[in-house]
Amino acid sequence: MRVEPVGCEIEVRRGESLIKAAWRAGYSWPTLCYGMGRCTACQCEVLDGVHLLSERTEAEVQLLRDLQRRVRRADPRRIRLACQVEIRGDVIVRKPGVKVANENDEATRDDA
Repeated sequence: MRVEPVGCEIEVRRGESLIKAAWRAGYSWPTLCYGMGRCTACQCEVLDGVHLLSERTEAEVQLLRDLQRRVRRADPRRIRLACQVEIRGDVIVRKPGVKVANENDEATRDDA
């Protein structure tokens, strides 16, 4: 999987959420709830490979419905929560704020 605009390549393992794959690979991914499916801060736009994504979880459906009411997007099918979505193939997503994590970055905590 490739993340723009940073341009990093991240291997996502079977059954692993996008955000956990990013943390495992040493990247910080913007979040408020640390991957618990309670906020929408980890949302990303899928630029290519929508057909290679897992079905939305109930938490994702609810949070994205609330987000859509507040923020209109051109194609809401391309917006996914990184803490909920699993990827099955080569996908390109856009998420500003993704960066190489440092050791003080709370978003990379093992207990998250």
